[in-house]
Amino acid sequence: MVFSDKMNGLHSRSAIFLAAMCYQTYLLYFEGKLILPKGFRLRSIIRAFANVENPTENVYGFIAESKDQIIIAFRGYAAYPADLLAAYDILQVSYPFVPDGGKTSRGFTCLYQSTRNELLRKLSHLSASKKLFITGDNYGGALATLAALDIAVNTKFEEPFIFTYGSPRIGDPVFAHRFNQLAKNSFRIVNIHDPFPTFPDKKYPPPFTEKGIAYEHINTKYSIAFQLNNTPRNNAISCYFKSLSQLDPDFSQVLCAENPGFCPDTEMCFPFQGGCKYPKA
Repeated sequence: MVFSDKMNGLHSRSAIFLAAMCYQTYLLYFEGKLILPKGFRLRSIIRAFANVENPTENVYGFIAESKDQIIIAFRGYAAYPADLLAAYDILQVSYPFVPDGGKTSRGFTCLYQSTRNELLRKLSHLSASKKLFITGDNYGGALATLAALDIAVNTKFEEPFIFTYGSPRIGDPVFAHRFNQLAKNSFRIVNIHDPFPTFPDKKYPPPFTEKGIAYEHINTKYSIAFQLNNTPRNNAISCYFKSLSQLDPDFSQVLCAENPGFCPDTEMCFPFQGGCKYPKA
């Protein structure tokens, strides 16, 4: 794959390709298998524990490798209630992997920490001469962000490329500053009609906690827009893929044609016109 183009500062082909990689994380979770594009092979399945009070293990993504690239892909919301409990656990803990790393969401930090050692061990066996891409959508974007800063500082992959889609906020202003300082190749892609990036709120003053807590997004934001009048559709990685494909339709068409089953199914990416429906009495 060649990712040499830019549009408004965004590597559009990378964004399209990695959105499809994110889509494959759901196939892996729901069907136990995935389809990788030509030249890539599966190196590892990422398993982690969500829910700090009752840890539950689930599949959260994979590592894939080609001749010159490594992809770490994290899935978004799929496992109920474990994923939801992790997302709603917005009390903060110290980000323990980088000095002066600020504070991050307890739910997602504990989830990432449960798979961190195995993830870094797998990476240590792969060549640092290859480009590393870390990606994830909605909740997977939060995990990708936590992993990216850790990997940039604590592994031989010092300049990973990070692509997230509709990611929530994950840490306080200190964490965001540290991330922006040390993980410079960040592309935070946001549909302006997607509600997930608005959570958690920027500030929760006392008495939520004794001192209150604050959240701040990392850089760099790239806005796109598709309004499908339905929260799951406005957040769906398949609809992000469809929208981003318009930036380079020829590349998208060739990618999908040459790799059957790799690209997302975009059949549901049309405006929802329904309202409330109730059974007749």
